[in-house]
Amino acid sequence: MTRFFTQLHSSNAARLNLTHIQDIFPPHFKPGLSTAVHNQSLPLKISMVTMRSLFHLKEQDRIGWIGLGQMGYNMAQNLQRYLASRSLNMTVWNRTPEKCAKMHHHGAHVAKSLEELVAQSNIIFTSLANDAAVEEIYEILIDLAGQVDHSIIFVETSTIYPTLATKLKERLAVTPQHTYLQCPVFGRPSVAKAAKLLWVTSGDEKAIKKLCLYFTTMSRQIIHLKTTDVAKACSFKLVGNFFVVGSMELLAEGLTLAQKAEVDEAPVLKFIETLFPAPSWIEYSNKMAENPVQPKSKSVLSSSSSSSSSSSKEAGFSVDLGLKDVGHMRQLALETGASLPSADLAYGHLKTVQDQGLGHQDWSTMIRSLKIAPTPRPSVDSTVLSTHSQQDEKRATHSRSEKGGSNNGDFWDTDGNNHPPAYDS
Repeated sequence: MTRFFTQLHSSNAARLNLTHIQDIFPPHFKPGLSTAVHNQSLPLKISMVTMRSLFHLKEQDRIGWIGLGQMGYNMAQNLQRYLASRSLNMTVWNRTPEKCAKMHHHGAHVAKSLEELVAQSNIIFTSLANDAAVEEIYEILIDLAGQVDHSIIFVETSTIYPTLATKLKERLAVTPQHTYLQCPVFGRPSVAKAAKLLWVTSGDEKAIKKLCLYFTTMSRQIIHLKTTDVAKACSFKLVGNFFVVGSMELLAEGLTLAQKAEVDEAPVLKFIETLFPAPSWIEYSNKMAENPVQPKSKSVLSSSSSSSSSSSKEAGFSVDLGLKDVGHMRQLALETGASLPSADLAYGHLKTVQDQGLGHQDWSTMIRSLKIAPTPRPSVDSTVLSTHSQQDEKRATHSRSEKGGSNNGDFWDTDGNNHPPAYDS
């Protein structure tokens, strides 16, 4: 590699074999070249600035990792595997030291303290369980960062509330040589293990470009929000997670309806796989099912976790963490004036399961609360109901008057029939 770099000094462009570039990038990463020209010697225009940046990544970065939970460990393992293939390693720290032993087995250096990790790292990834843990750890990190001379890029990957990300960035700005990026990820632990996460970036663009190489070792795709407002990435993550939990609520209700109506479960699962072949729908429907089936689809999200489908309640993303995320969604909706009735329902079902002492189980167990007893209709204050009824009647009367219909019948009675148009034969 040193010889190759020396050859580049003679000009700002070089004729090189693609394997030189792939020696720098992760094995599964493919530069934007046609498959027809792979493994050929090509005239590639590569600036000296770009190449210096790549070699800087390879030779000078000192990576630290904090947080080795189910997500953090799998992400860190993939990054360490890439570094080890380049005769490099990372420094790791976890609140529970026992979890560091596996990373040490993979070649990572285990820091005895956060002080040691900060002193040895100029890039620090954090993957933590909740806002309280993030705030506690970063309070220490920001204090330590003020005591070192070198610059550090902090990459926070947890699902936290937007205001906390803004707070951390502002606190770190007191020492301007440091940078804070908010980069949440989408995917369950099994997806993280397969290095198929969906990565989201926000923060300083230059720092993001510098680290994209590392992001590719843990993900299948990167979404750049192209904003320095790190709170936007948190909001984006909550919106994305809402689509997931909303789908789960829908699946839980539908599967429960099928069970109570004594509809055979297997055809229902087949219907979901055929008509809604989204990986999350297939995986969660099987986790919620009494007798899960092996889905035929081989999507990147479901294939890595297909072995776990035999256990419909196998831990992946816990009820406790699910409640935290849905709570954030509801709070964000409250602050922005949005309405999330699906999230409200899901929160209630998850809370019921948590109250049963099952907070550690996969959040797909939310279906238990639906199967135990029918969900009561939300109580509505009689005054509010009366007001709404009067308003509805006024709108109906106005609509009938405009269309020339009768004011004496039902809203749908614009043609003398007492039923909605959808019922017409």
